[in-house]
Amino acid sequence: MQRADGRFEIRESVTTSAGPRAHTLASFRVVDDRVIAQARARARRPFDAQKIRARARALGVPERRDGASASARALIRQLRDGGQLPPALRSELARLLSNGKTDYSDALEGALEWIGADDARRGRALRDLLRLASAIPSRRRPGRLAFPRLVSARS
Repeated sequence: MQRADGRFEIRESVTTSAGPRAHTLASFRVVDDRVIAQARARARRPFDAQKIRARARALGVPERRDGASASARALIRQLRDGGQLPPALRSELARLLSNGKTDYSDALEGALEWIGADDARRGRALRDLLRLASAIPSRRRPGRLAFPRLVSARS
């Protein structure tokens, strides 16, 4: 179901003694695995992800299916939290990664959080940054800065 603000919803209808009721399982702008997992977790009845994806395609909802990136972000998070890989997996992962270009800059650490972030999250971050920038006072002085003249004091 599409809302007026451009978001979409996955809704579930259930029959109660007071009649049919519907509740929202997930609200989103882009269909991805996280949205499907959220809807499945909230569903009271059997949930068919393939039907949901097919309906989303029919409605023209953008779809993001990037399992490798999501898995990589989850692995990085777990390793940062002290998780350990078995030696065999560590060496295989290192071998696979070394086949590609691994010329990473220092900025990669900060960028990892934003790889694959949805538009809503990026928009919230941009608005927060703009609010911060507008809250910083700016001092505008005409001309160049001048220091006061130093005069020695005689006793």
